[in-house]
Amino acid sequence: MTGIYALIRPDGGLEYRDGVPDQMCKDADSHHGAPAAFPVQRPAWGVNGLHGHVADTSALDGGAYPPNRVAGPLLAALGGPDQYVFGNLTICGSRTTPGTGEAILCGLTEAQQRLIHDVHATVSKEAESAG
Repeated sequence: MTGIYALIRPDGGLEYRDGVPDQMCKDADSHHGAPAAFPVQRPAWGVNGLHGHVADTSALDGGAYPPNRVAGPLLAALGGPDQYVFGNLTICGSRTTPGTGEAILCGLTEAQQRLIHDVHATVSKEAESAG
């Protein structure tokens, strides 16, 4: 299974890449390939959710994972956890399986990509004006 995911880098840049889940996990934690995953928006009633990934030890190893001043406010604006992020943030889609209701990872829909793009643009402008 592959799909489109968003990559938000510490320099504030946003790009979309193909490769859920393998490449996405590598991008979330380029040093160890072992990201911590968390829901940003839970899938419900046939609507896809959003799932975030950051390096599991990024807050403990600030030298290897620089501060990502855009990622934290972006997550909060999307309804996710209000947390400070170090290193890369990746966001993919999630959906529930019909039989079990278990959440599984999937690519972002076009609507989710537009939402992330628009929120990223707003948060980036606010970060620039804050200095």
